[in-house]
Amino acid sequence: MHRIGSTCGRLVFFVLCATLFLAGCSLYLDDEEPEQFYEIEDFEILELGVNISDMVMDPNQPYLYLADYGNNRILRIHLSGQMAVDGSLLVGSHPVDLDITPDQRHLVVGLNGESNLKIIDLNSFAIVKTVPFSLNDISHIVCGSDSIVYVSSLDEPLLIAVSITDNVETSGNVRSGALQMNHGERKLFVAARNNVLKYDAAGQFPTTETTSTRFSFSARVNEFVIGPANERLYLGLADPEDRGHVKDLWAFSAEDLTLTGKYEIKSPALGLALSRDGRRLFVAPTDADEAGVFIVEFDTQTKLETSYFLAAGNLKERGIAIDSNDQYLYLAVYTPGDDDTFEPYNVDSYDLQRIRID
Repeated sequence: MHRIGSTCGRLVFFVLCATLFLAGCSLYLDDEEPEQFYEIEDFEILELGVNISDMVMDPNQPYLYLADYGNNRILRIHLSGQMAVDGSLLVGSHPVDLDITPDQRHLVVGLNGESNLKIIDLNSFAIVKTVPFSLNDISHIVCGSDSIVYVSSLDEPLLIAVSITDNVETSGNVRSGALQMNHGERKLFVAARNNVLKYDAAGQFPTTETTSTRFSFSARVNEFVIGPANERLYLGLADPEDRGHVKDLWAFSAEDLTLTGKYEIKSPALGLALSRDGRRLFVAPTDADEAGVFIVEFDTQTKLETSYFLAAGNLKERGIAIDSNDQYLYLAVYTPGDDDTFEPYNVDSYDLQRIRID
């Protein structure tokens, strides 16, 4: 499992050191090598060697779906017992984002290399429809309903709504950015570069409702998730021009978009995962600890760190998921074994790690 203590363990160590120092005691410094090392065999790893751009859990079956960006396919990973690739489906150029329709029947794939959505039946794991759209270089998609998909682009200032039943495309004055939906209340949330906006999505096309201009930021959004009860929004922010600029994860109220708190992780958050009750928040940070790369668990009520989970290597944006029983975390991990070589594309060679957390 490689669950590494809690905040209490680290605090006890530092308090002990400070106490001995103040008492005038001298500490014995052990300069010997550690007695325990972790090898790759110590972790539960499914070797894939692919560029994982997004991952999503099947809501009804023991499957995890991975977007294999470089090989233009979706991988279906069977999770019962030992992890295994259960299926591979070619979908088109550069699948970049995934979502599941609210009726839990279809997986929607947004393609970055071509202006298409691919609709996959979850029972048969087969493409049932290709839906074209007009935007180029898309970044995010989200299912607004069983028939409407919102598509956001890195290049275009406004997003579009695409009907996956009749291929009709609608556009309007809605900002582009990372996307999340509250399906029960038909609210669309957009995390743009400076703030979060809330749109009423009950009509033919979303209309502006609330904005978080009082709590603005200047950053890119690595990950954007909504709480299971739709009460909180969590943003993993990053600044590609200044990595030291963003050190916190931001949380907003989904009701009025007020800032409800910041979680100190001391580096940009690459990925986020929430437990079923919304109480446990798992964060994949950008920077490694001195002892390795850790997933940090927070209590969302106290906003304090509670546990650390050791990863097998460097982490990926949107490369973390939690199963429906809150038993396991799944991570896209990269082990830099030969970074000093000139092997092309080796930085995109990610595997899947499973960590037990219950």
